[in-house]
Formats: sequence, structure tokens, C-alpha cells
Amino acid sequence: MWCVLKCRPGGAEEIMSSCRKTIPDRIMKDIFIFTYDRMKRYQGAWHVETKMLFPDYIFMETDDITALSEQLEPYREFTLVLEDRTMLRRVEPEEETFLQKLGGPDHHLGMSVGYIRDGVTHVVEGPLVGMERRICKIDRHKRIANILIPAGGLEKSLTAGLEITAKN
Repeated sequence: MWCVLKCRPGGAEEIMSSCRKTIPDRIMKDIFIFTYDRMKRYQGAWHVETKMLFPDYIFMETDDITALSEQLEPYREFTLVLEDRTMLRRVEPEEETFLQKLGGPDHHLGMSVGYIRDGVTHVVEGPLVGMERRICKIDRHKRIANILIPAGGLEKSLTAGLEITAKN
């Protein structure tokens, strides 16, 4: 199961590195952050930039959330405590499955490419292929799209890179 830990701004990389060194593999199977590619225009050209999909959130895979919580106690001052006074939140199975499909084994969303025909979006390349119905907003100028993700009965939105090459 996946759990998520919210870090103080700018501290995710440092906490990830430290956790990899100190938490045993039998307790923490994996630790990662989700990233995505987006296009940004500067110096007269478009460039691909990699950004954090969920800024300041670290994802951890474990079979024992209690043991993992105990191992994370030394990091309490570097994290933000949740409403229920815990540091970790379990990722809902539906959300975990969706994020695994979207990010793949690298936990990274590359740029997607598509077109709009008769007001309907068609994605032909990238991780958003087949997920057109989840796109709630497209900003063609910034080359990004807001995608609805399942989150414990609620729908949350995340940003993904989407270049629309044609529209009629």
C-alpha cells in the first residue's frame, strides 16, 4: 500500500534521501515523488521542464503503516502533521491504481500530444491516451491540462503536460 507524507516546502528531496538510508527495506519497500513534464517558453523557444506533480509530498510503499510511522518520528519537525495528528495518510486503493497507471514504474508523467476535433479532445501520444474524459480544462497557451483523479470518493485535479497540435 502507498502512503503519503507532506513535507515542509523545499524539504522533500532531503527527507527522501535520509529515509532511504535509515529506514529498513522490510518496512519501506519504495519511496518516490511524482513528477511531470510541461512546456515553458523562454529565450524565444519552447523547453521541456520537469516539475513535481504533488509539490512537497513524498509517497512511500509499505506493508506495515504503523512500523513506518514509528520510523518517521525523527522527521516530525521537517514534516507537516495532518488533521488527525498523524504524519502519514494512506492513499486510497482507487487513487493508487490510477496513479500507477498514469505515472508508470518511473512515477513520471511525460508530455502528451493531442488534437481537438468538433470540440472533442483526442490524445494520441503520452500518458493521457484513453483518459480524455478525465480532462476538465485545457490551457493551450501554457500547454497544460487539468486532470480529475479519484480520491476517496472526491475528485481532485492535477496538472499534466498536454500539447494540442490542431483544432478545427
